[in-house]
Amino acid sequence: MSLQKVGVFTDDAPTLRPGVYTPAIIANGFVFTSGVLGADPITKKMVHGTVIDRFHQIMRNVDAILKQAGSSLENVVEVTVFLTNIIDADDLSLAYRTYWGDLKPARTCVAVKELPYGSDIELKCIAVVTAS
Repeated sequence: MSLQKVGVFTDDAPTLRPGVYTPAIIANGFVFTSGVLGADPITKKMVHGTVIDRFHQIMRNVDAILKQAGSSLENVVEVTVFLTNIIDADDLSLAYRTYWGDLKPARTCVAVKELPYGSDIELKCIAVVTAS
């Protein structure tokens, strides 16, 4: 049996380096996003403000990618968050809770030295695809 993979692309979430990566891949009933930054889909610039402002933009971008893939935020089963300052994890947790009910996705949060485009946060996730 060969693996079927489908790329996911949408104008509603920025691809900051087109041709270098695919925003998401659908395979075996799951959608796997690439790392998503808090950039505005129109200007392709990082949103100003706090790490939480960029987190909310990331979630809008992830939502657009997942919808294009036939999934949604409520179908997310795993999230990985990369922060350049782990001190931001507490504030992030407060904002994170607003996106899911009692059963939140499995989550890993790691501190990294730096992220692309000077960002202080990046997020990737895995979700179940519910539409074909």
